[in-house]
Amino acid sequence: MVDLIDVVLEGFKDVVDWVISLFIQGLTAGYETLTEEMFGTPTPETEGAFVFGAPTNAPWQAMRDALVGGEIMLISLLLLVMCVQGRHTIRIFNIGSAYESRRTKKIAWVGAFLIISWYWVSILGLYIVDGFTIALMPSLSSLGDAMLDFLEVSLTNPGLGLVFALMGGLSMWALEALYYIREILLYVYVYGMPIAFALAYGNIPVLSDIAVGFSKRFVPLAVLPLPAAVVFKGYDLLYSQNVLTPNSAFLKYLVAASLPLIALYITWKTFKYATPLTAKVVGGATKGAALIGGVAAGAYIGGAGVATTAARWGPKAAAGHAVAQKAAARGGHGADDGGTPSYRRTENDPGGATAESESDDYGMNFDRGIH
Repeated sequence: MVDLIDVVLEGFKDVVDWVISLFIQGLTAGYETLTEEMFGTPTPETEGAFVFGAPTNAPWQAMRDALVGGEIMLISLLLLVMCVQGRHTIRIFNIGSAYESRRTKKIAWVGAFLIISWYWVSILGLYIVDGFTIALMPSLSSLGDAMLDFLEVSLTNPGLGLVFALMGGLSMWALEALYYIREILLYVYVYGMPIAFALAYGNIPVLSDIAVGFSKRFVPLAVLPLPAAVVFKGYDLLYSQNVLTPNSAFLKYLVAASLPLIALYITWKTFKYATPLTAKVVGGATKGAALIGGVAAGAYIGGAGVATTAARWGPKAAAGHAVAQKAAARGGHGADDGGTPSYRRTENDPGGATAESESDDYGMNFDRGIH
């Protein structure tokens, strides 16, 4: 019986050692292949002036042809017009409100501008993110060598070895997969964002919400490498330059396994935090565009007074101001020259028309009954 227990125990230890070796191999392979390209942002290579030059590498050539005067731009503009008209059509069935219909007309031109200029805006943003990533990213070869040196020692405790191996290996694989998927999604976003703009600014119920949710994730997706680059830079300063060296095998394994885990956690928190923040910024920009449109319309229709009301209190207050101004111009014109308004009855007024038309043949005597 004792021999059987020893055999089972030795077999369990062998399985644990095999699992540990698998995850340690994944962590080691990740550090060996770690390069700046892993955190890089795809950008077009141009022969001309920076963003406005024609790209020479795939797939940017086909994307530029489709987004700049191509089929994607034309389809998006047509879709935007159809959505705006559809928003007005569904008012027949009492869906939505008059305010939403007016708002659709005001923000539709913002969507058209974004559709037309999206290629250059997106490429400029990707260039900026890539430049900051290159500036912040350390020499990953030296950092990888330092982390591999920490993994050369072995832990005598199989439980700690299993925990660190699971933590480091899974984090490294997840980090590699995350940034590979990010590169694919950036291509998809750059290509398909004009259609999302058309649906978002067309203000069709349900479809608009889906398109807004899709669009607002582009900025967090683009800036994902920046926090991870800062983490890698910090580890490079501390451990590649021998500023802080762990003095035990436990701490060395902890440092080597924690780097991909912390980078993965920071990346995820960046995406989670920046997504609602981006939605708030986009919403503020849309409100600002609507406010500018309301001020311009108020100045054109009702003059400086209505424009000032639109700038201070918004389009609704400006509309009320304009209506009151028109009502005063129609019904209250008599009061402008100091006279009596046209809607006031004057037959009982002592100084009105009745007093002026009173006969001179009858005076106080007639009123008292004296004939």
